[in-house]
Amino acid sequence: MYKISLFRSVLICNFVYYVARVHSQGHHMFGVTLTFIATRSGLLRWRDHGTANNRGPEPHFSETNKKAIDEVWYKRAIDQHNIEPESFVFSVPFNSGAGLDRPLITATHAMFVENKGHRAAAAVVGIQFQHSSIASHFINITSACTGMTGCKKTCASDDLDCYVLDNNGFIIISEQSHHTGQFFGQTDGTIMDSLVQDGIYKKITIVDNQGACHSGIEPGTDSASSLRPFQPIVWLVKWLLGRLAWLAIETNIYHVMFPEWIQAQDEDPIYSEYDLGPDEFVPDQGEKTTDQSDKPMTDSESSDRGSSGNDYKDMPPHPPLYVPSMKNAEYFSPVYNRTQPGITRTCRKSVDLYVLQPNRLNMSGSFNPLKGKLTNCHATGCERPFSVQKIPHSNLILLVVDTLCPCGSKQLSIEPQEVRMATDESGQPVFNCQDQNMFRRRTGKCINYHPEEIEIKQCGSSSALLVTSYLILLSMVTAIWIT
Repeated sequence: MYKISLFRSVLICNFVYYVARVHSQGHHMFGVTLTFIATRSGLLRWRDHGTANNRGPEPHFSETNKKAIDEVWYKRAIDQHNIEPESFVFSVPFNSGAGLDRPLITATHAMFVENKGHRAAAAVVGIQFQHSSIASHFINITSACTGMTGCKKTCASDDLDCYVLDNNGFIIISEQSHHTGQFFGQTDGTIMDSLVQDGIYKKITIVDNQGACHSGIEPGTDSASSLRPFQPIVWLVKWLLGRLAWLAIETNIYHVMFPEWIQAQDEDPIYSEYDLGPDEFVPDQGEKTTDQSDKPMTDSESSDRGSSGNDYKDMPPHPPLYVPSMKNAEYFSPVYNRTQPGITRTCRKSVDLYVLQPNRLNMSGSFNPLKGKLTNCHATGCERPFSVQKIPHSNLILLVVDTLCPCGSKQLSIEPQEVRMATDESGQPVFNCQDQNMFRRRTGKCINYHPEEIEIKQCGSSSALLVTSYLILLSMVTAIWIT
């Protein structure tokens, strides 16, 4: 306990010294708004360097970052310390250039302690400052010529685009303020692909096998709608309209307003064969019996026909009766929808993320610019050069791109996309384990016993089969009493 208190005192003293240096070295020049220190117990100390009017309507940093070790800036500072111990991690909110009026840059640095060869993260110190102040300094520095010879091009010219990217490919500073916090692959995916091919960034594919995709059906609810003050009036209007519609149907008001005049026509012929007995047969059209012929009938035959009371002289043939066959049975069978999809469905998603490879930019021990160019990207055969340089003691790089060659620019997305998996004959998805780099190895030996198992007393005995002496005694007494 004494060591912990002493260590906390040392951290607080270092933090006070750090804040004093920030305050004495002109925090107004860089727009510093907040300095803080966080440990595993949470946000330990913080100090505001600006007024409440300069912070904006957003909640205070201490209200949204209470769990220090779970915050992104804390984790990134610890990870960056393993790569470059003396560096700071600079970050901005995602797409803050388009969503925030006054975005802030957060710079954090991890502090480690070492004892007997063991190192552990003790705290993370950080500082927040106005993005506009740093961006203006960046533009002023990159727009001026600092060398003895004259500059042909600077970032202020229209021929060059200058960016400051972090270790994951997000734009920290750009000449266009709306690019702040945006993934660089969405701005210029062609250059981003070239950075990956040159080994400056490494593309890492992350697969989520338990993702959720939208099923395409709008969400609904089974609950009743909330009652509003004018709901009874709406019900009354609906009832009146329904009664008026029903009254119009009963009084046939439609036929009164829009009459349809008709004229009587001759009645359709009544076929005499419908009056025949069940044993009598009338042949279909086109069939001829043995006593029929094509010769004309004589007068006696016609008189005999006429005496029967049925005149077939001008009678049209009866229409054939339609009987549905087995081929038409499918049209009468009902069709049921057996699927009832919900709002979401399980799916497999994949996303490509990018990580900076700082050793690629520090080949000779100094962070010299690494130059490259895009060739054969236009019909005119022009080239598009670019230059990349590591910014020391940070997780940032400076990227300068030539814009004279009109190369086609594609966009890379970091949104998780659904992966269509292969299916078997039954339509079930097939998961190929070889697609993932999963390290698997068989255990060295079978471990099915531990010597301390006998010390465990909390195991239940529900599965044990024991002979109850009371039941045996009761059964013996019952058998003696019966006999």
